[in-house]
Amino acid sequence: MKKYFFFLLYGKIKIEKLSNKKYLVKKLKINKSEFINLYKIIDGRIYTDCNTNVAYIKGNKLIPKISYQQNKHSLGSLKYNSTLQKGTPAFKKKMIGRVFSLVQGASGSNYFHWLFDLLPKIEILYKNDYLKNIDFFYVPMINSFILKTLRPYGIKKKQLINSSDQKHIEADEILTFEHLYFKKGNWHNSFETIPKWIILFLQTKFIKYKKKISIKKNFFIDRTDSKFGHYKIINQIELKTLLKKNGFDFIQLSKIDWYNQIYIFNNAKTIIAPHGAGLANIVFCKKNTKIFEILIKNDSQRNMYQNIGKKIKLNYKKLIISNNKKTNDDRNIELDISILKKIFTNNF
Repeated sequence: MKKYFFFLLYGKIKIEKLSNKKYLVKKLKINKSEFINLYKIIDGRIYTDCNTNVAYIKGNKLIPKISYQQNKHSLGSLKYNSTLQKGTPAFKKKMIGRVFSLVQGASGSNYFHWLFDLLPKIEILYKNDYLKNIDFFYVPMINSFILKTLRPYGIKKKQLINSSDQKHIEADEILTFEHLYFKKGNWHNSFETIPKWIILFLQTKFIKYKKKISIKKNFFIDRTDSKFGHYKIINQIELKTLLKKNGFDFIQLSKIDWYNQIYIFNNAKTIIAPHGAGLANIVFCKKNTKIFEILIKNDSQRNMYQNIGKKIKLNYKKLIISNNKKTNDDRNIELDISILKKIFTNNF
């Protein structure tokens, strides 16, 4: 019943059959040899399910290239966009002015994806002196780390539109880029193609904002504070005892200010951590910092942090462990302490 109500209210969505070149405004410079297309839709709409779909719409036509749809962990063709079947099932909010869109399904609300997929788009606008042309920014969510990363650009909270609250907007002008590196194929495999310029940009832009905090140079990142259920260590007491004995701190990043996080990673000698978005901060590490990433066997081919580590010359190693059989979520971990004992014996 809900679907038919919104079909009546906003109409059915069809695929734009003409080339989306008519929406191309100009090419903006990334660096001396690379450029990116900037697209503009006049009196257009955006709908997102905050999960796997984003639709850019003009005259009830779904625009290719910039619309986004995942299909079984891969980038799907436009025919898989949910709006073709479900329409735009959320009330529309009209924005007066120019809106730059940073939404790309659910992934943008993840810390890693904000840093590596979305924030670089702001940097491109900034380097091309284009930020002054934007009135609002359509973002996956609004929280502390997003606000702090936007502060150096002079972007205020009042300029942000939270797509988690406003899933459907219309604006005088909508501007956006394509995804910076995910063009086709499997979502996880795409991380191996993260351009080096993104990594170097994050280092250059933000390391200068680091704030000193009293934490040891060797530490373990605990994920039990994460809103996501996977990669949480269940034998915490045993783990903490071993870490303390070997001079390691045991930290939760959610309890540490973002500028302090930059400092502790930039100051680190050794980091041990289960796979998770917090490891995105290794981008702030110095050359030769030791990184030990814990992965279960089923996830052993995930190479995002290995790729980043290679490009900035970190001493990165994977710790592959067997899937846990004692919990309902097989990505919760009862960590075999002997694995860490070997690390301490062989590396310290």
